[in-house]
Amino acid sequence: MATCKLHFPTSRDIQVSCVRAISDSFLNLFYPEECFICSSPVARRQDCGLCDDCWWKVLNLRIEGALCPSCGAPLPGFADGSGNLCLECIRQPPPYCGARAFGYYSTEMRQVIHELKFAGRRPLVQLLAPLLANVFFESWQREDFDFITYIPLHPGRRRERGFNQAELLGRALAQIAGLPELRILRRAAATQSQVGLSNAQRLENVRNVFRCTHINRVEGKRILLIDDVMTTGATVASAAEALIDAGAEKVSVLTVARAIHI
Repeated sequence: MATCKLHFPTSRDIQVSCVRAISDSFLNLFYPEECFICSSPVARRQDCGLCDDCWWKVLNLRIEGALCPSCGAPLPGFADGSGNLCLECIRQPPPYCGARAFGYYSTEMRQVIHELKFAGRRPLVQLLAPLLANVFFESWQREDFDFITYIPLHPGRRRERGFNQAELLGRALAQIAGLPELRILRRAAATQSQVGLSNAQRLENVRNVFRCTHINRVEGKRILLIDDVMTTGATVASAAEALIDAGAEKVSVLTVARAIHI
């Protein structure tokens, strides 16, 4: 697979000052840092815990080729930009009008997202948000949306984790894209983790769980919904339904990664 070319630089691409480089080198003599994937040495701040090899592996997981125009699923065997719907969208069209993701949710990409969510490595947002920005501007224009929002966590889980990774990604993308960012969704109930659930169980687990908190800000608006991973699409579909029920004109979905079931 060809190496991904980025139009929006990440924090790894910005040259650090000589003072910062010397400081990091000195600290690494006494408190060396390692890549959280392969344990190779890394620069303390700029690399965000990832060595060059593992970062390029993340970039090379980019989803390319023909995509379903509705849910964004890859369509092997079709010409690029074919415009054909996948079988799932033919059987049951999703409530959102289009979904895109940067890369496949596998190997290094899965490890990066797990480190962000469960190990509290917030600086990884500086690497992932530019990936979202690349997909955003390849798929849409700024004028296609009125604002960006994100999948919320239940307050209890947010307190436990200390942050909402989707919120951090949404805010970072909003800054890059020059769009407003609004918190307009809440979880009406704590739900079971989606990990390990079947497709039917995932749908039932998040059914009617989201509520729009600012209906007056949603009516007639075009909204981009952000999350870290799209697995079956149950979570983003439930959130999109809440926004549409509140009067949104359309909802599109953008995630860092997408799980593909073969």
